[in-house]
Amino acid sequence: MADYACPTCGAAVTRGSSSVAQHAGGVVGALLYAAFAGFSCAGCGKIEKSKFPPEVRAQMNRNSALLVVGAIVLLVVLVAILIAIN
Repeated sequence: MADYACPTCGAAVTRGSSSVAQHAGGVVGALLYAAFAGFSCAGCGKIEKSKFPPEVRAQMNRNSALLVVGAIVLLVVLVAILIAIN
């Protein structure tokens, strides 16, 4: 996962996560939640995307798209395995 720096204090920024999404949807649910969740800093709290420089926002969008594609690929692979087993 890419590391982003807080535009205010320079500390590491993390993507949101949810144990509910993980329990409900497994790895696919966790990936999809992370793709659409906000970002937060340990010191500053929740940070809006508009506070980041344009190149960082572009990287965030690319990584979010990759998380969604990864979740879809994982789901397709799991369905293919289940079909192959049957």
